[in-house]
Amino acid sequence: MNERRVEGIVLKTIPFKESDRILSLFTPDRGVMSLFVRGLSKSRPSIVNLTTPLCRGEFIFRKGRSDLHRFIDGTIMDMHLKLRRSYSHLECAGKMLNAISTSQMAGKAAPGLYALLASYLSHLSDFSECAAPWASFQLKLLLHEGLLALDGADSEISSFSGEDWKTLLLLSHARRFDILKNVEVTPPFAEAVERLYQSKLDS
Repeated sequence: MNERRVEGIVLKTIPFKESDRILSLFTPDRGVMSLFVRGLSKSRPSIVNLTTPLCRGEFIFRKGRSDLHRFIDGTIMDMHLKLRRSYSHLECAGKMLNAISTSQMAGKAAPGLYALLASYLSHLSDFSECAAPWASFQLKLLLHEGLLALDGADSEISSFSGEDWKTLLLLSHARRFDILKNVEVTPPFAEAVERLYQSKLDS
């Protein structure tokens, strides 16, 4: 049958006809890939849930002739229900999914980045404010892609000085989420990180 299994996080879905969907899935070994899901039905709510954005699961598929593969079945690993109960957390999680969608090429393996996304989604609901984890995620994504140099040679980060520079380093290199909970991220700093992130991706 040539069926294959992959773990992944649903980045986005595109409705197709009345009961079909095209999924954009982020996986450790295959990077971003597309799955065609046919015949969604209320009689199989687990499959409907599995094919919604933010869901992490195991997906069984059959390789197609193009980059669009056919979904066969799957199992939910984490629906991230806590994130779905808060607009601010859901919005932040959506920005993380979009960051992956816009920065990763199809078929490019990224196990480290996948682990980073999975970890941030799992811990995001522990934060009362999303500014620190979102800024940290953007910086870590840039580091992963080799787009950010923190050795003082990058002219685009020269605007970060003093306490802002210390915060930038802390957010970039923090290995524990309890550290991020103690970092104060001001609106001007958050905006500066977003500008830096967009500038690096656009260059």
